[in-house]
Amino acid sequence: ALTLPSLHGCAIPKKNVPAIDDATFLIKNANLVDVTSGLTVENSWLLVENGTIAAMGTGNIKNNYRGMVFDLQNRFLIPGLIDAHCHATASPVFSMRMTDLPNHARQQKQNFVSAVESGITTIRDMGAFPVLLKRFIRDIEKGNMPGPRVVYCNSILNVMGSHPEIPPSDINFFALPASLFIGMIMNNFKNTKEMEECLEENARGASFIKLTLDNRTIFCKKNKAIPVYSKEQLDIIFNFAGKNGLPVVGHHHFKFGFDRAMAYPFHSIEHLIADRILSDDDVLRMAKNNVAIVPTMTVAQSYLMEEAFDNIPPPYATPDVMDELHVRKNYFGHEAFQHCDPVLHKQNLAALKYYKTIGRDNLWEHKKFLVDPDVYFGMMMNGYANLKKMNQAGILIGCGIDAGMPFCYFGGNYREYEILQRNGFTNIEILRCATISNAKILRLEDKIGSLETGKYADMVVLDKNPLEDIRALRSPCLVFKQGDPMYSAINLQENGIMGRQPAKNT
Repeated sequence: ALTLPSLHGCAIPKKNVPAIDDATFLIKNANLVDVTSGLTVENSWLLVENGTIAAMGTGNIKNNYRGMVFDLQNRFLIPGLIDAHCHATASPVFSMRMTDLPNHARQQKQNFVSAVESGITTIRDMGAFPVLLKRFIRDIEKGNMPGPRVVYCNSILNVMGSHPEIPPSDINFFALPASLFIGMIMNNFKNTKEMEECLEENARGASFIKLTLDNRTIFCKKNKAIPVYSKEQLDIIFNFAGKNGLPVVGHHHFKFGFDRAMAYPFHSIEHLIADRILSDDDVLRMAKNNVAIVPTMTVAQSYLMEEAFDNIPPPYATPDVMDELHVRKNYFGHEAFQHCDPVLHKQNLAALKYYKTIGRDNLWEHKKFLVDPDVYFGMMMNGYANLKKMNQAGILIGCGIDAGMPFCYFGGNYREYEILQRNGFTNIEILRCATISNAKILRLEDKIGSLETGKYADMVVLDKNPLEDIRALRSPCLVFKQGDPMYSAINLQENGIMGRQPAKNT
């Protein structure tokens, strides 16, 4: 009989976080970073009750508080970070080997843990194995493992043969039987009738609908064309979405997909286009349509596949691209091993040789599903310019790295923050992208995204001020999700941060 590897196993304890039974606690001596004003408020305190910020202020508390106290000792307090584009149950590899199934099972669980350990308290999953995702969500809610809250779409509602068009059985013969137990990331509907059935089923429990909009592939294939939704199908989808209050979001890499998105009431579009710089009219149209974007520049950087070339083609060898190639090389050789199972990361690195040993034009026929480097060199070059235009136009810009995809590993979201900085974003703009702007994209701005009375106590403690050094976001000191300490980099009690003494002189 076919047996699945254990996807859950033993509970994962929170690091350096003792159990806390108190529904109420005080945070004091904090330098609070207000993402709305862009100011740092010194000597701040917050009173947390039942997972919500009940009161906050500066200086002395009127009534001397007795109970659980977290003394931040002048560390910096920011809202919980949000990842607006990830795939938490995906295996971050180009292909799968049966011998690596235990590694994949561990990595899937670690994705959720790595998220909170990097300060992320909420994620928007953009396409999952739905059954498996809901198992992990239950484990997180039961306290069996640390993890973020999850907003999800279930599967991607895509046309058979459209992005991502890789047949599951070509990744691993185990994929189709396993789908009976864990679901499928893509719906792959064949006709309009089947689409309507998928649409209703896939919407159950979902917070949004995910579509893919391009008419050409991102993979190394001789035939670049892929099928797209008919007008009838899009009309049905948006009619259903409107009746059920579900926003629709769209993957796009090319101008064709962008133009399709502008013709319908999309809530957000994902990634950036590779094939041109948008005109001022294009950006104005996007602003008028009130469409948000999650650019995922980390994807473009990760897939700057210089391994496909003997020398970088001169049109691609711009200063910005060469800088990103240097950062990419350093990440692949060092931090990536901390964010991904080393066996899986080494497997990804080894796959890069196929660009030359098999040849770009032959990869698809050999079932080597590597991306077309021209797409991502184009995305990096044009993306820098397009993103600057969007930011200047006041378009809502979110933050995510497509975590769960090869080389885009959970725990590495700081890569996106630092790419945005190199692209000219200020530190407060970056922090807003990762907090309040993402909260708006998730339609949860009344609950998360900023530290305000009445909102969830999603909080990240940092040793340094991210408004002065964005690299401070690389190393959270302490992470709370809805008032629950999820992770600490240090022993809270030994370092005098956490205690049950009265809060004197606060």
